[in-house]
Amino acid sequence: MRKILDFVTKIEENICAIGLLSTVFLIFANVILRYIFKNSSPWIEEAVRYITIWFTFIGAAICFKRSSHMGIDLILTLTKGRVKKAIEIFGIIASIIFMIFLLVYGMELAIFTKNSGQITPGLEIPLYGIYLGIPLGAFLSLIELVILFATKLKQNPEEVNL
Repeated sequence: MRKILDFVTKIEENICAIGLLSTVFLIFANVILRYIFKNSSPWIEEAVRYITIWFTFIGAAICFKRSSHMGIDLILTLTKGRVKKAIEIFGIIASIIFMIFLLVYGMELAIFTKNSGQITPGLEIPLYGIYLGIPLGAFLSLIELVILFATKLKQNPEEVNL
């Protein structure tokens, strides 16, 4: 099972890397077009926005896997043992609830836009394809959060003092 999850993580990382490189290249190209040729392309701004949506939501799953999301950890720094473990588990449960919310409502949004036939103005691609990044990222994050939850439950409270 871990091999499958590691493979999925590699795919996530590659999608994020390609997305980031694509946005940098597109923005650079648009700056060149705007300031040298006095003509920018509106589809570039739209493409950058949509690529960013995808790699942001997929990147969230990577951050959950690495425990690298930003947070205010003052309370965690001041606590130890069972209290610290309880606070960490509460945070994971809250994140799971939020990801379920994103998954459900992200799918509803994608289905709604698919059924309404909406397309993007500049690229003229189906808008639901953009919105599918939200539930996909939420699903991938849920997987990582469930693994993190199981790991925290098994962790000895004395190990939480770090």
